[in-house]
Amino acid sequence: MNRKERNLLAENLRHYVSEQITNFEFIDRTELINRSEDKAVREISNVFWFAYDDLKEHLNIGKHKICLENEILVKRFILFLKSDLEYEWKSEKRNLLREIYNLLTLNFPINKSNNAIEENKIGDKEFWPFFRKEDYKKEILNPKYLNKNSHHNKELS
Repeated sequence: MNRKERNLLAENLRHYVSEQITNFEFIDRTELINRSEDKAVREISNVFWFAYDDLKEHLNIGKHKICLENEILVKRFILFLKSDLEYEWKSEKRNLLREIYNLLTLNFPINKSNNAIEENKIGDKEFWPFFRKEDYKKEILNPKYLNKNSHHNKELS
């Protein structure tokens, strides 16, 4: 696990979804981690790539805004990235035809993650990138952002 790269990706996903940075700024800030040794960073980066148009600069607003379902998924990505959990899913075998289909149909991100999940047969695909529902629930109860027990709030006490 690479904490620095996970934090970088989580912060920039958060900034993109909350309309603080453009898609081009997101790409510039995260470009170096696309080949990360951390499987979670690599897989989440690959899946998120389908969420935005990389040909024209834009914020996550209007016609470029990702749908609510995918925004919830991105929030789960952030929750996972901020956890100390290892990524337990097997990496998906690359399939060029599937990638072209996903690109042409803007099939973000469910199709790619489901394909990787089907090969695993053990993890709970509803909670990807978490491997187990219990891990997801534990992180939901103790999030790193907006948590009354976080170090930021302790400084204010």
